[in-house]
Amino acid sequence: MPVRILTSGALLSHYSAVDPEKLSLLSDDELRLLAEKMGIYVPDELERVFLIEEIIDAFEEDTSEKVFSHDTPGHVEEKKLAGHGFIPSQSEEIVIPDHYNETYISAIVRDPLWIFAYWDIAASLREKILAEFEEPKLLLRVSEIADSEKAFHYDVSVSFDDRKWYINVPYPKRSYRIDLCIAKTQKAKVIARSNVVRMPAQYMDMPSKLPQMTKSLLILSGSEDLNLIEPREENSLRILNMDGE
Repeated sequence: MPVRILTSGALLSHYSAVDPEKLSLLSDDELRLLAEKMGIYVPDELERVFLIEEIIDAFEEDTSEKVFSHDTPGHVEEKKLAGHGFIPSQSEEIVIPDHYNETYISAIVRDPLWIFAYWDIAASLREKILAEFEEPKLLLRVSEIADSEKAFHYDVSVSFDDRKWYINVPYPKRSYRIDLCIAKTQKAKVIARSNVVRMPAQYMDMPSKLPQMTKSLLILSGSEDLNLIEPREENSLRILNMDGE
């Protein structure tokens, strides 16, 4: 009896709807080939009726697993073969827009002394500012968030076309917020406020009195040859833009 080779389309039809009556129409060789494609081990002496039961059980088990894993590669491949759903091709380029027409500013910690800020201004607000000011200027107001009266703030001047900036802060281990402001004569109008960021420690805090075991381990690690220096109380305010100027 000639053996028909089941293609991926034929296999998919069996996977989509397993009908015992349709399986019974297949020859023994076709049933064994289908079982092999489904990863079912079939002993040579297995009777035909049990072989059909094994194929049906395997399909039901596979179907129940796919209900809880719709995003698996096998499910995506099945959708592709069945012609359902949108599968982007590898050559298709996904374009991410530069602007989302929103007014916002976000702050990200780069290291213990640097914050990276990026922002945007909605088109309607941008037009309003341009209509009110001939040469509008923006500034980034860096504010320390603290309960004490010693909390401070300072301003970083940026141009109206800038959208990102590196900001150097004077103290690690403190919290800061960045306000995007329109610079006026003596005042600054806040148009967006960033999230609060907490700067990490610049140096590891070491107690004045170390256990003898710790001192011995530091000596064995060669710490005396590192020429370590004491950290400064604060850092000078250095300002950098994206080009390092």
